[in-house]
Amino acid sequence: MSDLPTDRLLERDSEISALSAGVEGAGAGIGSFFVVIGPSGIGKTRLLGGARRMASEGGLRVLAANGSPFEREYAFGLVRQLFEGVLMRADDAEREQLLSGATAEVRHLFGLAFGLTAGEGAHSSEMNLFHGLFWLTVNICRRSPVLLAVDDLHWADDASLRFLAYLQRRLRDVRLMVVAATRPSDPAAAEALLDVVLTYPECRMLQPRPLSEAAVGIVLGEILGETPGPEVVSAYHAATGGNPLLLVETVRALGVRRAGPAGMDDARISEIGTRAVGRHVSVELGRLSPAARRTAEMVTVLGRHADVGHIAALTGLDYATVQSAVHELEDAHILSTESEDASVGFVHPVVRSAVYERLDPADRVRCHLAAAALLTREGRRLDEAAGHLLALPSPEPEHVAVLRQAAKQALERGTPESAHVYLAHALTGSMGQRERLDLLREAITAALLVDGEAALGHLDVALRLTHDPVETGELLCLSGLTKSLVGRSTTMIAQMVEAITRLPDDADDLRRGLEAALLDAPLAAVGAESVLRRIPELVRLPRSDTLNAALLECMIAGNECYAGDPRGAARAQAALRHPQMLEAAAKGATAGLLGHFTLMVGDPDRGIDAYGLLIAEVRRRGSSIALGTSLTCRAMGWLRKGELAEAENDLREVIQIRRISPVGTVLTMAQGLLAEVLVEQGRIDEASEILQEADLPAQLPQNGIFYTCLHARARILATGGFHDRALDAALAAGSRFAGHNGINPAIVAWRSQAALCLHALGEPDRARAYADEEIELAERWGAPDTIGRALRVAGLVGPPSTMPKLLERSVEVLRRSPARLELAHALVDLGACERRNGHLSVARALLYEGMEIAQRCHAVPLAKSARSELAATGARPRRSYLTGPESLTPSEARVVGLAADGLTNSQIAQRLYITVKTVEVHLSNAYQKLGIRRRHQLRDALPAQV
Repeated sequence: MSDLPTDRLLERDSEISALSAGVEGAGAGIGSFFVVIGPSGIGKTRLLGGARRMASEGGLRVLAANGSPFEREYAFGLVRQLFEGVLMRADDAEREQLLSGATAEVRHLFGLAFGLTAGEGAHSSEMNLFHGLFWLTVNICRRSPVLLAVDDLHWADDASLRFLAYLQRRLRDVRLMVVAATRPSDPAAAEALLDVVLTYPECRMLQPRPLSEAAVGIVLGEILGETPGPEVVSAYHAATGGNPLLLVETVRALGVRRAGPAGMDDARISEIGTRAVGRHVSVELGRLSPAARRTAEMVTVLGRHADVGHIAALTGLDYATVQSAVHELEDAHILSTESEDASVGFVHPVVRSAVYERLDPADRVRCHLAAAALLTREGRRLDEAAGHLLALPSPEPEHVAVLRQAAKQALERGTPESAHVYLAHALTGSMGQRERLDLLREAITAALLVDGEAALGHLDVALRLTHDPVETGELLCLSGLTKSLVGRSTTMIAQMVEAITRLPDDADDLRRGLEAALLDAPLAAVGAESVLRRIPELVRLPRSDTLNAALLECMIAGNECYAGDPRGAARAQAALRHPQMLEAAAKGATAGLLGHFTLMVGDPDRGIDAYGLLIAEVRRRGSSIALGTSLTCRAMGWLRKGELAEAENDLREVIQIRRISPVGTVLTMAQGLLAEVLVEQGRIDEASEILQEADLPAQLPQNGIFYTCLHARARILATGGFHDRALDAALAAGSRFAGHNGINPAIVAWRSQAALCLHALGEPDRARAYADEEIELAERWGAPDTIGRALRVAGLVGPPSTMPKLLERSVEVLRRSPARLELAHALVDLGACERRNGHLSVARALLYEGMEIAQRCHAVPLAKSARSELAATGARPRRSYLTGPESLTPSEARVVGLAADGLTNSQIAQRLYITVKTVEVHLSNAYQKLGIRRRHQLRDALPAQV
């Protein structure tokens, strides 16, 4: 069986032109991403083949892969198809070069091919694997430009789809062209992930149209050897809708090669049309030898492992007979042997599906069992065998053991979706209660990373199977606040309180773990204030050195932080010293993440340093939720310091991670903070767009962190002069924050915003009340930047007679803090006050200092305001004087420091999880600020600490 009998791609000029431009671009170092989309048989595979030919002729290395409905649960299966051959054919020296640096993290994905021991390189996070795979791609492209050709993208595994989405945003300067083919919809597809790939702005969509009547006439003429009449052409066009594959197979099914067009009519063509491919396959297989039929069936089961040796092993046929059968199937246009390796494949996915559907269900199960056994005997990866076991209606005990082991390896290798699929299928088998409970525990662990509802389903089953109070407590502790996150806080609280009550006296450590999980409820959802009444008793617990005790301390500290209790910062600092805390937080322990947050709220410098260590560990071994949370909270610290570019970088990364992996409820917090960063930079329209993307409902759900978005909305509205609406938004932020027992203005300064709005609306008394309350709360918490901001706002909304003194106090306090942007605001406000009072020389000094800091923070509106005030004093300020090492942003300083130490741009990019282009931009900016032109001048231009 084949596609169009002609070698030409009929009526595909625009698609070929676009693909040709992509080939040229890849050769010139301009990456591109194309998706050919259309229904089955429209010619997607032929276009992909055309792209491969053009790429080969243009000097590109072609790496190809095919999605398969039978390998959807085989994590990174598509990725392995693309790269495994390259690594297998490389010599030792080349392979080491390809797998150097950040790429070393992906060795275990191809481990068995290179003699690595089981488990080597394991425990990588999925984001770290994406990072490593990207650099593997870059390393391959350094030798020559590359085409990645992926057919049937709709059947790709989730992990590979996420990698392609990750790759999309990093193509600009890579000598790479990606061309994928997919159907517009398929029930087996991961539609959400496909949408991420397809909706990427720079993804070029190619949508081949059905053939016209003229093109149908050309095809018929080439098949028949003579020109068909217009009535025949019209009949075939109407019956097949111009679908190339359906056209060819309809002609084949009607036997026109032998009979010619005579006697063909619309009714007969229409009757055959939609069933042509399946019928053709059945007819052709019926004409072939039994060995050929069995070979075709084995190829459908084996997938990419279908070579002559494996087919012979499963069918019991000798090698020569299988070879002969393969040739038979090639002649019948059913199989193709055109792959780079020795594997055999079908000429079209529709053919593969037709053959698979012919298999008797019982025979299908036997074939998959045999394939799993064969791959296991050969020492293949467990997930390859496990993929076949998923075809069993109910696994036997020996299969359950394989599935559990495959799930364990999948978790270690950063693919929790696959792990959960294996475990969920294992649970359909027969087993004793003890084994089922253990298996349910494993399934909960995997599902918590990918599907909270599924995790709770497993939990409910497990709780019904056990009456042991310790085991019940362990299960609830394992699931943590999942029920709260899906809107079941009341149920979660009741279950945990009962479990804690039932625990025996000798279960102290488990009790602390449960109490820690319970204290998470008020911070994740509103309406759980009753839990907070437990804190006084928990504070009096005797000292313990266990991890659960440290996690409980972190959770108490977090609630104290929200409540503005200064004891929280010291408590968190002590708890974070536990030797297992970094690992626990990296793996997503909410209490550990909250401990870091509390530390940052108390001291942004110390918190940012702690987050730096945590984020490095999360990137290597943690979850995307832990990474998103850590980046968001660190961004809050950067914002408080006035490092707006750093805050934006972290928050943009969170939003990009969200495209391909879950980040939990922290997304809305990240969006709100990013909007605030943009407001400080004067990018009001972008800030508004971010809040529109957040799409806050009128009635907020019980769970979720929404107060940062509401506060950002208030700031945007106030900037536009809509002070009444801004006041409503500020008060809404305060109400939502209070629902989490939130009082601390260091987390969200809604009272300051409300005071400024009320002052603008002509309500000074109410404005001063909010400002005075914020001063009191800020002084209780004790963070200088929070106190300084409260004093500044109090000065702005208070009587004119009190303004100078309050603003002076604000500047004095802020000089002792790391909050440079807040200091700039205070300096400019004080300078403006002194200018109005006629103290021009004092005003100029304050305004110059404030303007310089604002410029270094890239706070455009504040710098503009300072210049305006300076002009009013008679001064003529320079537009900008951002030079010297102190003008470098933290990101620029990191890049410059590594470059000065001798690292190449590529090595810097791999170490910092950024692109080479970003490194180049940072270095270019740094050269300008440092007044140098060459890399070797960096060391002399930097102070010792950079």
